[in-house]
Amino acid sequence: MFFSSEKGRMKRKFLGIDIGGTNLRGKIISGQGDTLGEGKIRSDASAGISRLMENLVGFIKEFSRQEISAIGIGVPGTVDSANGILVQGPNIAETRDFPFAQVLSERIGTATPVFIENDATCAAIGEYRAGAGRGSNSMVMITLGTGFGGGIILDGKLWTGENGFAGELGHMTINPSGPPCAGGSRGCVEAYVSQVAIRRIVRENPKLREKFSDVEESAFPERLAELAREKDPAAISVWNDFGANLGVAISILVNILDIRTVVVGGGLSGAWELFIGKTTEETERRCISKAARGLQIKRAVLGDDAGVLGACYLAESGLEENC
Repeated sequence: MFFSSEKGRMKRKFLGIDIGGTNLRGKIISGQGDTLGEGKIRSDASAGISRLMENLVGFIKEFSRQEISAIGIGVPGTVDSANGILVQGPNIAETRDFPFAQVLSERIGTATPVFIENDATCAAIGEYRAGAGRGSNSMVMITLGTGFGGGIILDGKLWTGENGFAGELGHMTINPSGPPCAGGSRGCVEAYVSQVAIRRIVRENPKLREKFSDVEESAFPERLAELAREKDPAAISVWNDFGANLGVAISILVNILDIRTVVVGGGLSGAWELFIGKTTEETERRCISKAARGLQIKRAVLGDDAGVLGACYLAESGLEENC
């Protein structure tokens, strides 16, 4: 999938949708990249695929009055993008090997092509085309959220691998005897650098546990950041370790791919100043000298728009490839 063609963009309109656990966010762009419309409704993804599909179809039909050329959708989970299949959506019930694109097309009842991709990969496309990665030739995007996700773009092309599953960055092992990971392994970077990791670390740390007794687990990262900014030593230590482990992960990617641009986004990037120093230090220490030369670790700039814009560009490039 390339992102450089200008073929036929002028008259086309592309709808991108980012599926979140709480909301569906949609945006229409023109072939020139101008925003023509946008909206947001509840996704109810936790209620299962049937409810999600119902909401998604209604949402798309509201946009369809603008004669959309193609639809791109960022889906949380493991995606077989070539065949439009949601292989596994951990937070959406009844989704194993679900023919997402086919079912959605049938429900919409039009010939508008539908393309799906992992939501973190869509965020990578968005940042590459219109955000912090703009102007780079190759880039890795890392999303720091509930898990540790991302996407890989090499020589202007989204790299999805032989089977379409490339970009599962969170499952790089950085400590074989480390804590268990949701993917079934141990010591994955996701077990150290994610919201899930922070919740575990706080629960296991006696110096922090009492300070979080009245805090909802979903708010642990925010509270931990507040404590660190208040100079709490235990909180600062957690963010230092977080940053160092992120640096280990980045150094692996840089040494393997020889890239110069790494973009870091997701909800936890809001604590940027608390971890980026250690991240940079650890990356420089572990990268071979030539690979590290000129490396830029950038904070994502598009925020919530990264995924939905990436889905728009997914629709655009998918249509061009299938013309």
